[in-house]
Amino acid sequence: MAKIGITLAAIVSLMVYYQRNNLFSSPEPVITSSAPLLPELPRSQAAIVYFEHEPDPKNYEDQQLQLRVVRRNDQRLYLVDDAKPEKGRITYYSLNGSVNATDARRLSDLPIQPSRWIHLVKYTAEINNINSEAWLTSETNTVAGQTKYSSVSEVIFWVKDSLQQASPVLAYTQPLWPNNGPVGDSKIFKQTPAFSLPPQKKYGSESKQLDEPVVNLRKVGWNVSDDRFKLLYAGEVLELMNHSRAQNRRGITKFDARQLDQAADWLAKRLPSSTFAVDFEPANPAADGWQWDMSDPAFRKTMYDLSDKIYKKHGKLFFSWIGDPLTFTFQGKNFKLDGYANDNWSADKKKIDDYLALHEHPKDIQQVQLPSPVVLMTGFGYTSSTVNTSDVTDQPARVWKAPINWYLRTLDMLNIKSLTAPPTVKFINFFWPYEDKPSDARRSHTRRFKVGHGSKGYIRQLDNRVMYPMNLVRDAVFVHLCNPRVFYTNYWIFGQSYDPYQALRYAKINGNLSCVSQNTGGYFVYDYQGPDQPACPTVAEDYMGKDALGVAAMVQAHELFAKHQLILDGSQVRETYAFDYQRSTQKPQKATWQNDTGEFARAFKFNQPWLQVWRNPKTGKRLLLFQDTFAEAFEPVQFTVTINGKKIQRTTEGNALYIEAL
Repeated sequence: MAKIGITLAAIVSLMVYYQRNNLFSSPEPVITSSAPLLPELPRSQAAIVYFEHEPDPKNYEDQQLQLRVVRRNDQRLYLVDDAKPEKGRITYYSLNGSVNATDARRLSDLPIQPSRWIHLVKYTAEINNINSEAWLTSETNTVAGQTKYSSVSEVIFWVKDSLQQASPVLAYTQPLWPNNGPVGDSKIFKQTPAFSLPPQKKYGSESKQLDEPVVNLRKVGWNVSDDRFKLLYAGEVLELMNHSRAQNRRGITKFDARQLDQAADWLAKRLPSSTFAVDFEPANPAADGWQWDMSDPAFRKTMYDLSDKIYKKHGKLFFSWIGDPLTFTFQGKNFKLDGYANDNWSADKKKIDDYLALHEHPKDIQQVQLPSPVVLMTGFGYTSSTVNTSDVTDQPARVWKAPINWYLRTLDMLNIKSLTAPPTVKFINFFWPYEDKPSDARRSHTRRFKVGHGSKGYIRQLDNRVMYPMNLVRDAVFVHLCNPRVFYTNYWIFGQSYDPYQALRYAKINGNLSCVSQNTGGYFVYDYQGPDQPACPTVAEDYMGKDALGVAAMVQAHELFAKHQLILDGSQVRETYAFDYQRSTQKPQKATWQNDTGEFARAFKFNQPWLQVWRNPKTGKRLLLFQDTFAEAFEPVQFTVTINGKKIQRTTEGNALYIEAL
């Protein structure tokens, strides 16, 4: 897929800003807890069970995070990081996408829950303020003359509590792995009870779980049919050019009406997918870019016409994965909604207030241009969840909003596309829950495990992008599913094998490029160190690894949807209500509210929860959604709302999505 880095415009604007405001801020003291911490008990009687993390006590990066679970005298469990501070460096912590509300540079002081998936990121950098200086840690930085040091320690785990008397009752299936070693099969397909989905809600991936019985995939509605979503790449575009006998560098944008009709027929018949797209990224753009020329002014119209022809003649939904996005004008400003790549509200010289105004005055939206008359891509992924701070450069060092930026932004984009696109246009939720931007996206080297098959060493993933928290992936997918226009959810690709030995395919073995890596220009993902020389895998498939949890979150979201599909039957309409809320350490507050579609942007601006209601007009039944993304991971949050004359008061858990049928 496209590896999209920081744009030149963004860098220039940052240069101007920091030349005017100095390159570095002064260090701010870390704010301590407002109340003294409770004493630790001598024995916690609890243990952390990591996902594929067996740390090396001699490895510096493994020791940057020394996590420990303690039991305090309130009999609750807490996390402690025993790693010593590093001179001239700051640390920030994100726990399930939440941060310490007092100071994000400290690990949360609040208790955690046992037997729950937890995703933790510790960001260490040679700067003073992550909001205004994180850009200095990027390889694209040229202003300071050098790239400032930064590292990310990402760990995924659950806490085993020997005093826990019963497993938590959750609305979705959450398999727990047995130890810190390789997981392979997450067991999500085996343990999730069977459920069915309506025809207008399909989900799956181009990848196949080769080690999973098909019956297990089918019982949870995973699309295993040939009509599942598919991407065509540069190779297929070359086939199309040959089929069309394109000459003199006259590619798709230069086709006449007859050629475009033939191209539509060829693409529609090329594969059985009912929805598909072209992701054209040639190895040599200078030589081959003409075939699918996205720089041609005629590209938008060509793609629109091609999509229209394919739909009208073959009944299939087609779009170009890269290209001109949905655009429109609003109060004299031009807007581009380019899906996952539109990282923040401040992109393209905008402010979050511009988007709030758009929600408040949707009738002022004009000159809407669509890339396809039948389908639009929504979704998330690729965007940084550690240093994506363009919206909050004025925030103090104790604040860190990047971990939640991507989440609220993608949901706001979903609302805006629902406002602007005609009601006949369907949405496909396309996602890949990893950082990939800036181009030197954050890598964590803390994933280390044994690969089995008699090998004696350990393998470490070096090209290990930071993953989005599984809880927020699940929530984002579910909120998308509530929108009646989202008809398909697609997880880009993943390794198709549960066998950790397959990680050796793209690896260095004891310092030497081995297996597939030695024939791919030196590219490798893993590094194996041990007293032996394990043989290369004979199966030509990659290890699933962390994607097992990303896919599991996707299944969980659909398991939740299945329970509420009678309300969410495609006829549901969105409602919004004013509400009050109270976090565990704060006074009651009234949320800033407007009767519009701006709840996600408003939540980001005012650090407040959001609330949404979906009503089935045929039955009058409603589904209530509430989420405080700025609460700490497991802190109690109370909210009060009046719906249809009935006062509802509920207590939710931290930054988790609360769902209730009314």
